[in-house]
Amino acid sequence: MKAFKARLSCAVVFLLVISGSVTAAQSDALLLRMNSAFATQNYDGVFVYIHGSSMDTLRIVHSAKDGIERERIVRLDGHQQEIIRHAGKVTCVHGSDWNGDINHKVPEGPFATTFVRDMSELGKNYRLVAKRKGRVAGRDAQIFLVEPRDDYRYGYTIWLDEETGLLLKSILVHHGKVLERFQFTQLQLSSDIDPMELEVGIAGKTMTHSPLPDDNKNLVDHKSLDWRLDWLPDGFEVSMQGAHRAKESGKGVDTITYSDGMAAFSLFIEKIVDQKYEQMMAQKGATVAVTRIINYPSGDHLVTVVGEIPIKTAKRIVGSVVPSPSAKVKEPVATVGDR
Repeated sequence: MKAFKARLSCAVVFLLVISGSVTAAQSDALLLRMNSAFATQNYDGVFVYIHGSSMDTLRIVHSAKDGIERERIVRLDGHQQEIIRHAGKVTCVHGSDWNGDINHKVPEGPFATTFVRDMSELGKNYRLVAKRKGRVAGRDAQIFLVEPRDDYRYGYTIWLDEETGLLLKSILVHHGKVLERFQFTQLQLSSDIDPMELEVGIAGKTMTHSPLPDDNKNLVDHKSLDWRLDWLPDGFEVSMQGAHRAKESGKGVDTITYSDGMAAFSLFIEKIVDQKYEQMMAQKGATVAVTRIINYPSGDHLVTVVGEIPIKTAKRIVGSVVPSPSAKVKEPVATVGDR
């Protein structure tokens, strides 16, 4: 995870709690402190992650020593599975009961690398409100509301450890409905972590792979893709773009990822050659997926948006895809479903 050096003094936190009013600069500093705690603290804990109808219990062991992070996440439910991180390299390890599918989602909750993002200007799109104090896993916490400034992104309630700033609990909500929960049930902070606790703990035969290797190995950066969005919620910017080829079909897929510092979504565009696709919408917890088929003179294209954004945002985004000025494709003659 990316380490942030920004810190917030106890005096500032106390003033925020007393007033209940948090400026954009103060909220940025507070969330930067949370991210810094993820990366710089040594801890060993058990947490519960609930998303959609799924609930997972996991153990995390994290060490930061001499500027090098090491981390081990152990799945405590279902089949044996561990995630090992060492100096940026991520390895997924399974027990002998694994079915061999590498295209699985690891239920890491806020410890996923996609959760810890650039929060330097978060106050422009979210409002931080200090609430009461609480306790999580036996530790004193301060509760904050992270309220979106528009209806195009989710809101959060977070519990931050008063001593370190570490995130102890979070609830992702939208229009009063809880879509995702994370909470430590046990947590031990330590000045040092036993190196053996960071090694794979699955006994017997194991199977190892890198999570979704094809996306990273075959990603080719492009200065300019054939597509752009003619509408985008305020604050979202391109964090990655490029093209990769699917291993099975060899077809090219344009990929653009956008982030506002906390929320993120990815846009995938591919030319339809021989498969049959249908437009669809799906949601599991906070994650949504929306597809759209566009008819171009050069051929039909499938547009897909996947991310942790409200479904109405995803629908508007997927309907805003147009060719860039330098694109080889021409304007659509029709959009399936719009006729």
